[in-house]
Amino acid sequence: MYNRFFGFKERPFKLVPNPEYLYLSRIHEEVLAHLNYAVGYGEGFVEITGEVGTGKTTLCRMFLESLDENTAAAYIFNPKLDALQLLKAINDEFGIPSDTESVKSLIDRLNAFLLEKKAQGKRVILLVDEAQNLSPDVLEQLRLLSNLETTTSKLLQIILVGQPELGELLETEALRQLNQRITLSCHLMPLSASETREYIRHRIHIASRKPGLEFTAGAYRSIFKYTGGVPRLINIICDRALLTAFALGKHRISETIVRRALRELDGKRNRSRKPIFFREKLIIGLLLVLVILVAGLVVGQTMLNRTSRMSVAPVVHHKIEDTFSESTAAIASGFAKEAVLEVAPLSPAREFPAAEPSTVQAAPPTAMAATAAPAPPPPVRDLEPVIMSMDAQNSHIGALTAVLRLWKAQNPLGVGPVDVEDSDTFFRLSARYSDMEALRLKGNLTLIKKLNLPAILEFPLTDGSGSRFMALVGLADDELRLSDGDETFSITPASLAGLWNGVAHIFWKNYYNYTGIIPISSPGEVILSLKVHLKALGFPIEEMTAAYDTSTRLAVEAIQARNGLDVDGMVGPMTKIALYNEDPSLNGPRLAGDRSGQ
Repeated sequence: MYNRFFGFKERPFKLVPNPEYLYLSRIHEEVLAHLNYAVGYGEGFVEITGEVGTGKTTLCRMFLESLDENTAAAYIFNPKLDALQLLKAINDEFGIPSDTESVKSLIDRLNAFLLEKKAQGKRVILLVDEAQNLSPDVLEQLRLLSNLETTTSKLLQIILVGQPELGELLETEALRQLNQRITLSCHLMPLSASETREYIRHRIHIASRKPGLEFTAGAYRSIFKYTGGVPRLINIICDRALLTAFALGKHRISETIVRRALRELDGKRNRSRKPIFFREKLIIGLLLVLVILVAGLVVGQTMLNRTSRMSVAPVVHHKIEDTFSESTAAIASGFAKEAVLEVAPLSPAREFPAAEPSTVQAAPPTAMAATAAPAPPPPVRDLEPVIMSMDAQNSHIGALTAVLRLWKAQNPLGVGPVDVEDSDTFFRLSARYSDMEALRLKGNLTLIKKLNLPAILEFPLTDGSGSRFMALVGLADDELRLSDGDETFSITPASLAGLWNGVAHIFWKNYYNYTGIIPISSPGEVILSLKVHLKALGFPIEEMTAAYDTSTRLAVEAIQARNGLDVDGMVGPMTKIALYNEDPSLNGPRLAGDRSGQ
């Protein structure tokens, strides 16, 4: 159509998963690095999820094409199969005979193939795309395949790729054994505004025979506003915009052309603009919550005033920061204009964040001295009724507010196409808006203690209607402090049993911007920066070069060992957190005091 007019060798925005056109955003780079790491060093299952159109299949194809000759891979892209059909498909992909209806025979042949590859020093990978379509029976069959192993290692590395529903499926009671074997979980997010611009430029550069095509700043803004950063939607609107420009004889894609293309698409497909619709719906919902909260505060203040007028002795009132109301208002106003919300930080007391300071009514000096006393400990609560009484959307926002308050975040919630139904995306995007990272973990309190940072805990409801979230803001051997954003209370660690599913979202700052997993997927300047950092912490780094040498690896392993992490010499997210925790010049919040001795 327009290829000759624009000087393209082919259409740059075709809806096919061509690895040649893959644009690696920061999140895509991290997921690809995790895949490479898992293949080289990991055991168990790897889970990769992402919304429709975020580039999962394209990333998988690029990953498979990057494998060397020492790796054999099977790619299953049509998983609507029963257990027998899946085994036949796997054997076919590996070139193993599958002319039998016996499950045992198919597994025996596969096991013989895996042992042969092991003897040759080769790795074997099974990658299943669109895995959210797998039935529980088929997933259980995959779990049984992971039992094919020697006394020292697994024979088959299994990677499951799918939409967020895959994660929900794996967390069901029937698949708890499989869920426990997932050692690495990654989530692909939509592109940011700047990444959307670079994505478009990247695809045009790959397809162009000559320079000249230009998108204006307004065109980029309209495309991002319509698509929310979803690559597939970007391809659709860009392809239509190029066709519109071709019809008008224009080589410059303006905002007017993009809007005309959008009208044509909406008229043809009768499709609303999902990100904008969601944003409007979110504003209305949050404004409604705000009205209810304000009304509640007015009633509460009225009752408080009546009580204070009836009191004879001086009364101590605790100042209540209505952080949730302020955060809600910031979101609502943020869609109309940029708004910055100042959140009052909590100061540390012992190893826990302290309660808010008290405001005392006028009294003589002697009375003031008599009433001055240490802040009372937070109340002890029964956890289950608290969880059951929480609203789904409010629990996301409340837990997030509590954690970001400890980090003294300037922009607690930010703006953008955040889908609160997808907790991973919500927390990751919220972290990005506050210049932080969100690490999703599945484990236990021991792992959270090692990282020693405030965490958001996930509590799935027993009726299957979703999950609720609370912030873990303090931790000791016999006490946990949880916050819903408005109130902090204490529970015992045993109270989590049967309520917490082990999922935690850790917010952390990548102070020195160590990208990727060092040294697997990080550039030389990142390795050099790491070596300078390690030397400043007192490690005997020998040469200040971009080489990841023995002294650097030994320093990293020492940090991993004394922080209770897996000692593999690789600097991933958890090792970065441990490294930053050991740096006395960085003053981040702690769950149980500073491990560096401060």
